[in-house]
Amino acid sequence: MSNAASLPLEEKIVATLRHLPPASQAEVLDFAQFLSQRQQMAPGLRPYGLCAGEFVVPRDFDAPLPEAELRLFES
Repeated sequence: MSNAASLPLEEKIVATLRHLPPASQAEVLDFAQFLSQRQQMAPGLRPYGLCAGEFVVPRDFDAPLPEAELRLFES
């Protein structure tokens, strides 16, 4: 790898991978797949109902907090 600076990026990556043990190669592959999936996801708003059924919002969610709780925030 003495002339690595003159190699195109893809060849540098492959040359570097060849020197890694198989476990590290698998880790690099996993990370590359993660990056690929992240690139495919369109930026913007998250889909509505993404966590549907995972938790229940209590009926009193919008109710004022008890005085004791408010004091904790104010101190």
